[in-house]
Amino acid sequence: MAEFAALVRHLGGEALALPRVFLGPIPIAAIGTLAALDVWGVIGSSHETVHTARRLARCGRLGLVVGSDPATDRWSAVINVHPMRPVAMLRGDVMALPFRRLARAVRAASVTSLEQAVAFAEALDVDAEGRRTFRLLHGLIRAGVEMLPRSVRLEDRHAWTLAQLTRLLFLRFVESEGWLDGNPRFLLDGFDRCAAARRDPTRYFLDPLFFGTLNRPAHERSALARSFGAVPFLNGGLFEPHVIERRIKMRLPVSYWQHAFEALVERVDVTLDADADDGRVAPELLGRVFEGVMQPAERKEHGTFFTPPALVEALVRDALTCHLAWRMPRGESELARSLDDPDPVLRRTLLDVAVLDPAVGSGAFLVGALAILHGPGPRHAGRTRFLVTRRLYGVDRHPDAVRLCELRLWLEVLRAMRGRSIAEIPPLPNLDARVRAGDTLIDPLHHETVGRRAAQLIAARQRSIDGMHGQPKRAAITSARASERRAVLEALEQRRDQLQQDIAQWLAAARAPTLFGGRHRVGTAGRRELVTLRAAMWRCRAELRRLARDASSAPFAIRTAFAPVFARRGGFDLVLGNPPWIRAERLAPSTRDTLMQRYRWWRGSGTGWQHLPDIAIAFMERSVELAAPDGTVALLVPAKIATANYGAAARASLATKTSLHCVADLADDPRAGFDATTYPLALIASRRPPSATDRVRLGLTRDAPTAPQQQWGSAATWSLGSPEIHRIAARLSREHPPLSEHVAAQLGLKTGANAAFIDPPAALHAWGRPAIRGRDIRPFSAPAGTMVLWPADDRGVPWETLPTPVAEYLETHALRLKRRADHHNGPWWQLFRTRAATAPHRVIWRDLAPTLQAAVVWRSSDVPLNSCYVAAVRSELIAASLAAWLNATPIRVLARLVAEPAAGGCARYAARAVGAIPLPAVALGDPVLAAFCHTAAGHDVQDALDSHVAQLLDLSTSERQLFDAVAARRR
Repeated sequence: MAEFAALVRHLGGEALALPRVFLGPIPIAAIGTLAALDVWGVIGSSHETVHTARRLARCGRLGLVVGSDPATDRWSAVINVHPMRPVAMLRGDVMALPFRRLARAVRAASVTSLEQAVAFAEALDVDAEGRRTFRLLHGLIRAGVEMLPRSVRLEDRHAWTLAQLTRLLFLRFVESEGWLDGNPRFLLDGFDRCAAARRDPTRYFLDPLFFGTLNRPAHERSALARSFGAVPFLNGGLFEPHVIERRIKMRLPVSYWQHAFEALVERVDVTLDADADDGRVAPELLGRVFEGVMQPAERKEHGTFFTPPALVEALVRDALTCHLAWRMPRGESELARSLDDPDPVLRRTLLDVAVLDPAVGSGAFLVGALAILHGPGPRHAGRTRFLVTRRLYGVDRHPDAVRLCELRLWLEVLRAMRGRSIAEIPPLPNLDARVRAGDTLIDPLHHETVGRRAAQLIAARQRSIDGMHGQPKRAAITSARASERRAVLEALEQRRDQLQQDIAQWLAAARAPTLFGGRHRVGTAGRRELVTLRAAMWRCRAELRRLARDASSAPFAIRTAFAPVFARRGGFDLVLGNPPWIRAERLAPSTRDTLMQRYRWWRGSGTGWQHLPDIAIAFMERSVELAAPDGTVALLVPAKIATANYGAAARASLATKTSLHCVADLADDPRAGFDATTYPLALIASRRPPSATDRVRLGLTRDAPTAPQQQWGSAATWSLGSPEIHRIAARLSREHPPLSEHVAAQLGLKTGANAAFIDPPAALHAWGRPAIRGRDIRPFSAPAGTMVLWPADDRGVPWETLPTPVAEYLETHALRLKRRADHHNGPWWQLFRTRAATAPHRVIWRDLAPTLQAAVVWRSSDVPLNSCYVAAVRSELIAASLAAWLNATPIRVLARLVAEPAAGGCARYAARAVGAIPLPAVALGDPVLAAFCHTAAGHDVQDALDSHVAQLLDLSTSERQLFDAVAARRR
């Protein structure tokens, strides 16, 4: 408590008016009291801090909620204005950047609590300057693309423009350290000289600076390049002509460069200082580049989202600790502490960890790994360079991402040389062999290995690239790629020969006579095996033919591109990252087919369109394949993978064949501030069989609750709530049958064309019926909120002919109605799933909701739409008792355990999730439960209902209290 009081004083207790600061834990009952306050303090976990801020915001109160969690040694601060800004810091570190900015905001004059809350929010928004910078960058890229010749492909114009601007932005960091002739206005002065002489800045300043100065040693520079003064030879690939620049000559007008220099050079302040808090843009903010330079539609297509640095650090530290605990005779807790002050043995071990990000994006995870592998304290130039060039590897399909990742790593190399003179700056390393453009999931090779001799040749040729520049560098890259190509061809030829041998052996065995002279009977499984072998042979030969047609192509294959790592280690020590989150519906059919052939977890995800998985499933399987024996995988994936049907094969394999260290739902973690519509799940697993004693942590902290991994091997889903709740849920499942044994549920009415049927013109209401949407449902109440056109009888059977007004109206939609996926035969105006929607006795609940909410449909004319689930039952008594059962707090908590998480704190209460709820036989038709349903309107029956349900489930007082506490955190 004294520590918290000291923090309040540091933040300006007098300005805050201390009576408005609440010191101590905030119990649920105190929320009403706190609603009268403007500024709050709370002692508790980060989760409790965020939850309290949300609850207070619902009360209409604005302010600061500060939390201290001794167990995790973290402070957390939340401003509950929209959007909420949760920030986590080391506990007791009152000099942390967010707290320093908060202190300044507190002491600034604020008239109202709203003004104060907005000031606090701006103080915690420590990367606001970075976002503004990259909005400028995005606008410049868009303008540049529009000004370049339309005869050039859009992708090439975008890449060309991005190359110019990233060079300029990179040089701002070089200039900020005085490494451009010691002139802090070097770039502006150079542009001004061109403007004064009316010269093209591209021809007389930028091109000579990029390609004649920065990428050449001093003795190779021309007179114009030497006139720039003391400028270091940076090399590094950034100042080599881009492949598009060598192929296509393009120029941007002087007016564009004038705007670019005003935006990125004159108005943007940068620094290599990681601790700067004065609004300057630091390299840590450059992860926003990848977000900013991609159009929203492109981001959605690639499933790419910026990962907050705090979450990157937490995941990398946890994964590295789990990995090293297996290699070193030290416990995880001891190693976690030692990372902040590594001894010589640990430091040597850290320098021998090979890291791969299979979807590298802007390089956030590689930079995060670099910081931890390097160790605390000032950056050591040699150690940083060694890690960047020998231990960090990345792959991305997006060439712009590869360039931006290189940019981030080069800035880290420069940061390690701060304070040196211009003459002491060595050339930056080439990263062409470490960060590669390619497809991690789909390449010519899969499980094939490269021979040691070929791997040694590739390694030697890749090392020769590191320090070269100009034409010798391009020749070295060509030579290295040729070695990789030969290794791919050899591996494919070996696979072809092996497949031919396997097919021949299969056919010989099938044709060989039995002991009695007959023929062997080949079953379905045998024929399927032959089909699989022949399909693999076809693909192998097709790839060989493709490579033969284009003898100059250098196909990317991760096992040849990084052959030295696989030859020495058998894979990577750490495979980590935030792979794209893309549902299969958005993938090309050919891509889906290839993933189906290659990845068993993808194949085993079920059948039918509704079961198509997220591409993260394939990345999970691929990451495990690319990890070395005993290597560790650490990924951020969609949280729904823990419960979705399409994740069943992945969950089963991970639970039985790997050692799961951590599976953490990050929905309420303040470090996981994703700009996305789903919640992340942190997954850390090592590639080794689990032991009988392995336990899975359910959070990214050492003291997070754990669950026995053995229990997950046979579980249909991964339940990520508290272990106590899961033990109760497991007991209830053993003692009572699931709801699905008594009641069948399905989605409500489907039109297939809502624009034609929902909310028809008023003149057609005589042929319509009241319709209930999911958002209309409340506990025990489901008023119809719209109208649906109903060209059918009371049972939902479509009319043979339509009344003239209805026919004239629907005729305008006829083409679309005939093309509906569900329409196969019958009238083209028919509706679907009408049987349950028109049953005499129906219970419905929302598909998407924060908590399970159910009601009885009392009026026979009302129709639930397909945003509702419908359970048709035999009688009104059963319907009323079932609705009451579903609205009870213990049942809601149990349903949430197995429901798929969704955006906004909601979950999907599908038929599978609700069907798994325990339902004692005596509950269905219980008159006491039914009475709650009838009396709920206008009365608070929740406590009495929960008590009755707890009695039917035989819950103890402590168990019921636990259910109440879990439910309260979800409100």
